Amino acid sequence: MADHLPLVSIVCPAYHEEEMLPLFNGELCRVLASLETRYRFEILYVDDGSRDRTLDAMKSAADSDRRVRVLALARNFGKEAALQAGLEHAEGELVITMDTDLQHPPEVIGQLLEKAIEPVDLVITVRQEYQNPNWFNQLGTQTFYRIMRALSEVEIRQETSDFLLMKRKVVTVLLQMPEKHRFLKGLVHWMGFKYAEVPFRPKERPLGQTKFSFLRLTSLAKDCLFSFSKKPLTLATKCGTLTLLVGLACALAALAQMLFQIGDTSLTALYLIVSSHVLAGAILLSIGILGEYVGRIWEQVRSRPSYLLKYDSHQVDGRGQAYQPPHIKVFETTAEDAARKDQQSA
Repeated sequence: MADHLPLVSIVCPAYHEEEMLPLFNGELCRVLASLETRYRFEILYVDDGSRDRTLDAMKSAADSDRRVRVLALARNFGKEAALQAGLEHAEGELVITMDTDLQHPPEVIGQLLEKAIEPVDLVITVRQEYQNPNWFNQLGTQTFYRIMRALSEVEIRQETSDFLLMKRKVVTVLLQMPEKHRFLKGLVHWMGFKYAEVPFRPKERPLGQTKFSFLRLTSLAKDCLFSFSKKPLTLATKCGTLTLLVGLACALAALAQMLFQIGDTSLTALYLIVSSHVLAGAILLSIGILGEYVGRIWEQVRSRPSYLLKYDSHQVDGRGQAYQPPHIKVFETTAEDAARKDQQSA
């Protein structure tokens, strides 16, 4: 009897990557070919609601390689939702998540699998040289991680990424968390599983530009901050107390000037204006912080699915799946998909 070959699932979310997908798929298949004597592979491409021809590029890859499974979300739900969709449909004993822009080098997969032989549950990658498209984003990222180190209850390192390997029990625990605002890099550290590290140097994108705008990065930073720390709530209380004391001091100073005619009485109005503005700003800041937490509670209680799935190549091919995730599916089987199914059955 032949030895059992572990099944490795590679989850690759993509958004507007029609240029990169064929190049990435070719490079990935080249790397996997050298590992097929020890492992079996499945590749899950997840289209996060792209409006270009990314989904067509994924379908072409699936037509030429039965290891490829294509999932398409009904709209752009975000990278974390796309990762969740891929993890929920992955069947492997080992699961690797990575981007399709080749900044996560496929040749590192072999090192991840070697490390997974050790008695660890998780293998994370550590960037040896941090790269960002411009100084403004780099400054914002560094500032954010400094704040996170000061406020977060979990250590989240700037040089780590969501290019990592998880064993099945880690994926199982991760999928049991019903959070709406996910941050994979933080959750894997929060769970506390034993992990190993693999260093790598990120590459430059050979084609196209990054799809992570400043607003997307800001939204991800907020999810990370408010999902892994409740200290902003206590910080708002401290800030409010401090500004209240400052306001009272200014009011007392203004009162003393009026009663005892000390100094220039024209400064009284200035004291009152400054203190009222500082106090109002502190109140609005506290309400905003509270609103972020309340908004997340509202979204969690509302219990809408994290994504809607409109396409699954296994459904088109008539192949079963090991796990049926509890998410709404809005399948759109086109005439092209029906013809592809007929050709494969023939």
